[in-house]
Amino acid sequence: MIDHTLPGSAEVALVMLGGKVPAIGPLIDSRQEAVRIARYFMEKINALADRSRFFQILTARQSDGRYALLLQGEGVVMEVLHIDELQLRRFRKVFRRGLFILTVFFKGETGMECLAVTDGLGAVIYTPG
Repeated sequence: MIDHTLPGSAEVALVMLGGKVPAIGPLIDSRQEAVRIARYFMEKINALADRSRFFQILTARQSDGRYALLLQGEGVVMEVLHIDELQLRRFRKVFRRGLFILTVFFKGETGMECLAVTDGLGAVIYTPG
């Protein structure tokens, strides 16, 4: 069962927090919608973690040429993001440590803002070894 969490057309942002930890997530126009999506992510990831102690991160090529980023646990697959090939390469490069933050970004008054920084909303995803 695949749980679709976002509209396929959402833009995706990838930044390095503190110069070391990659944060990736959709870029949403409004802060209110970004908070709603971040809370939904957290709820779904908590449910996934309750069902499975271990999960893996997968990518699947789509018919439109982009890639779906998936979290897979025991019997559950959560479709997290849709990224293009350049973003996929960048993500793989920074993900080598096995750690990233899944969060949501929004277009604020001073530019793009990250909910992991402004509100502490995001899920730390770690896959050992």
